[in-house]
Amino acid sequence: MWTEIKISNDPLNDAAIEMLLKELRLTHDNGGAEFARFAFDPHPVLHWFGSRNRLDEINFFPRFFAFPGVVEAFAPLQSASISLKLGVGGNPFKLDGELAETLVYGGAYSRFSGNSRQAKDLASRFCDAVFGDRFEEILLFSSHEAWSDWFYGIAWDHTWIGFDKRECKVWILCVTDTD
Repeated sequence: MWTEIKISNDPLNDAAIEMLLKELRLTHDNGGAEFARFAFDPHPVLHWFGSRNRLDEINFFPRFFAFPGVVEAFAPLQSASISLKLGVGGNPFKLDGELAETLVYGGAYSRFSGNSRQAKDLASRFCDAVFGDRFEEILLFSSHEAWSDWFYGIAWDHTWIGFDKRECKVWILCVTDTD
């Protein structure tokens, strides 16, 4: 499969994504926030493992992050010495809450300028833009590790990765900051 499969950068230009990134970059002003999405050409092996929540059995993420097009399109990977251990079983139903919390508590020195409801609304709009109401079709993974040189390796590192089982796409959101 890995010699046959094609992966392409699949930008998702949506105002809700840009607004969340803008606010995360303001609250994590010594670090930043990055988002990317990638599409896979249909492949029966990937579909089989993805639809059964068994991506780990095909060493999915190390192989995905090694693809040259992925590295070129996603800033945190450009200086990567990847050692990513993802938490399994993230919950797409709760992602908007995690993102709102990240905004509200902010980074090392900056906090969200709005209130908690505004943060939750921003995060909800982000989720709507990325996967809509198809929560059960998303495998969500997360990590607080500094898995590439882009991160600062302290309290404000966070990565969320979603695997869209229906559309065979992967999206990545990373946040970091330092004091």
